[in-house]
Amino acid sequence: MMDTASSKLKKEAGAFLQSRSILAGVDTPESESLRLIRELLANQTLLENENKKLRVSKESVIQEYEVYQDIINNQPVGIYRIQVFPVKDWGYNAWHSSDNPPYLMKLANDRFCEILGVTRQEFENNPYLVADLIYADDKADFIKKNEDANRTKTPFNWQGRIVVHQEMKWVRMESHPRVLASGHVIWTGLLHDITERKRTEEALIATRLKLDDIVEAVHVGIVDIHVETGELTYNQVYPKMVGYTHEELGKVLKESPIPGWRGIVHPDDVDITFDAYTRYAESNLPYYEYECRVRHKDGHWVWMHQRASITERSPDGRPLIMSGIHTDISHRKRLEQELNELNEDLEKRIAERTRELEELYSSLQLTEEKFRTIADFTYDWEYWKSPENEIIYMSPSVEKMTGYTVQEFVDNPILLDNIVYENDSAVWLNHKKDRHNQTSNDNSSEINFRIKRKDGQIRWIGHICRDIIVNGKSLGLRVSNRDITEKVEAENKLLQIAIEVEERERNRFSSELHDGLGPLLSIIKLYFQWLSETNDVEKMKMITLKGNESIESAIQSTRELAHGLSSQLLMKTGFVNALLHFTERINETQKIKINFTYNSTDRFSWITEVALYRITTELIKNTLTYAQATDIDIQFYFDKAKNIITFVYTDNGIGFDWLEKAQNGAGLGLMNIQNRVQQMRGELNIDSSSGGGMKTYLKLPLVEYSDVNLFKE
Repeated sequence: MMDTASSKLKKEAGAFLQSRSILAGVDTPESESLRLIRELLANQTLLENENKKLRVSKESVIQEYEVYQDIINNQPVGIYRIQVFPVKDWGYNAWHSSDNPPYLMKLANDRFCEILGVTRQEFENNPYLVADLIYADDKADFIKKNEDANRTKTPFNWQGRIVVHQEMKWVRMESHPRVLASGHVIWTGLLHDITERKRTEEALIATRLKLDDIVEAVHVGIVDIHVETGELTYNQVYPKMVGYTHEELGKVLKESPIPGWRGIVHPDDVDITFDAYTRYAESNLPYYEYECRVRHKDGHWVWMHQRASITERSPDGRPLIMSGIHTDISHRKRLEQELNELNEDLEKRIAERTRELEELYSSLQLTEEKFRTIADFTYDWEYWKSPENEIIYMSPSVEKMTGYTVQEFVDNPILLDNIVYENDSAVWLNHKKDRHNQTSNDNSSEINFRIKRKDGQIRWIGHICRDIIVNGKSLGLRVSNRDITEKVEAENKLLQIAIEVEERERNRFSSELHDGLGPLLSIIKLYFQWLSETNDVEKMKMITLKGNESIESAIQSTRELAHGLSSQLLMKTGFVNALLHFTERINETQKIKINFTYNSTDRFSWITEVALYRITTELIKNTLTYAQATDIDIQFYFDKAKNIITFVYTDNGIGFDWLEKAQNGAGLGLMNIQNRVQQMRGELNIDSSSGGGMKTYLKLPLVEYSDVNLFKE
């Protein structure tokens, strides 16, 4: 618009000057006013040109402002500018709230508003709200630092918390002053949101505290060494490991004649430390470790295991800081020393023991040679059998006794069972079973049985065995066998003679009682009959009645005694029938009931039948005399296949303590029974207790007795 008016004015001025020249008719000099007009027109032209330049410059400035505004608004931090009044113009509590601010807000970018949690419009409505957002606990520090910075005109730097939409934020504000001639101060600064950094720092602090607790608990020292100066920095644990407080150790390290870590390390271990570091540096290892001694406050040396690595270098690559952990290994070192001493002592003892063992071995070899010579030349059959049933040793005399060689038994240990005579196999198996179940370590077992030699001969063997227990460990079974055939035959003959003599004496005594006492009592009876002829009738009758009763009783008792002592009935009818007759007579009294069961009435050798009969009658006599029983049960079983007699006797009497009677020597009748069974090579078990009745179990193998007339009257 201005350019158009100027052009119009210029044209009108030119037309005016031209008309004035025509009217004059001549060329006359311009007047002063015309000159001024011309100058004015010239200046106007110049002004128009300047105005064009200003317009172009303004557009350029606007463009640059927009660029800078974009730059400012897109910064990751808040940017602000305030103009603070002179201190003398501040109101009361000027910095406490947005009510009476001591400044004017000149600039705030978008990030500034975003951090404060307000829109641009909200900020423009109240540009001083930042004071209202300061967290109450941090406001005093915010105010003080603002006041101090404005009074001293020094840079402002504050870090604290603001509350944005009920959420806590950490921020940092920093600004620099520019003082105006008016006394006002322009502050241009930055607002940083450091919430995430603070959270990270808090997490790191918590982790560090936890790590410190762990380090404290495991008693590990953490040490940083300045490589060039030898200066140490360390955690709280390390000084405690050597008896100092944190401050005391620092003082010791500074005042030591040899400053730094070398002042507390054992002189002999300094070179070890340098050697370990040199190897680490030259080999490019991730860390190096060594063991050294460190002087304790009390004066003794503490062994430390140290592992370290370079954690900081100079710009040119030189090592600056060496960081590592230190562990107290004094206890381990003491144990190692004690172990070394024990090893040295053990080596000495082993050497001495080895020498003793060598001497003992030489002596043992000589002793073994002697004992082997004795064992090899013994008459008995000796052998040692392992727990795995392998023959460890067997004397050569086995061949003479059995007809089999030692090697045959070694190759086939079952041969020990196979040579047992068929009728004695049950006895042998029961013996092995008893040995297996035996728990006593110092107990031997003896049995007699027959074997069948390789040539078919039957021989009696006296067998004794014992477990070999050394230090609670079983090494097997030691066995000694002896040929007792001649002994058994002699005992059988002796038993036969003893029984024959006993029976002959019994028969003689029975005959004497029968033939002598009978006639005598008969004469007494006649006297009483004659006495009955007296004149006193009543008296005679009484004497006669009493005398007859007494005499009849005596005669009957004598006959019973004679019948009991005599073996004529046993010889004629055999054991079963004789016992049936005996029990029937007792049952007739109705004082006790005897139940006798049997599976065979076969006859046996005279020796066997007499022994069985005497054993049975002795048991019955004991029951009648002592047991107060009402029932007796007798079972007789003959196994023809195995040639074994089984006899079981039971009563329901008051019982007795068999072990007590055996230990006290009482129970002569039972001891006689036991002796008879042993003579017959049988097995006897008596089970009784006070109040529990009595049970006797007898197992009797039948033995062939030679030269015995079984049924001779």
